[in-house]
Amino acid sequence: MARGKPTINRDSVFRSTGSSTEQPVQGVKPAEKLTRQTAVWLSDPETEWLDARCGEIKRGGWRSITRSALIRALIRAAMDKDLELGGVSGEAELHQRLAK
Repeated sequence: MARGKPTINRDSVFRSTGSSTEQPVQGVKPAEKLTRQTAVWLSDPETEWLDARCGEIKRGGWRSITRSALIRALIRAAMDKDLELGGVSGEAELHQRLAK
């Protein structure tokens, strides 16, 4: 049996109203650089430090800061310093070199 005229067209909510020819941008912006997920094991004091820094940043205005964004920024800052880490024999020595 044939149907009558439909009263609602599919996707009619997304149809242009004619008042603007510019379509809204949908989706997320493409990432600046491709990222990879990696596991990092941190102690409770290290995690608390990261969370405290994120809290400071959030109070300053960037509400969506994540631990990952903070860690990436710390790594980029260290990369800019072009550190010489050859000959390091342990985590304590590595900490001393990075602190200089």
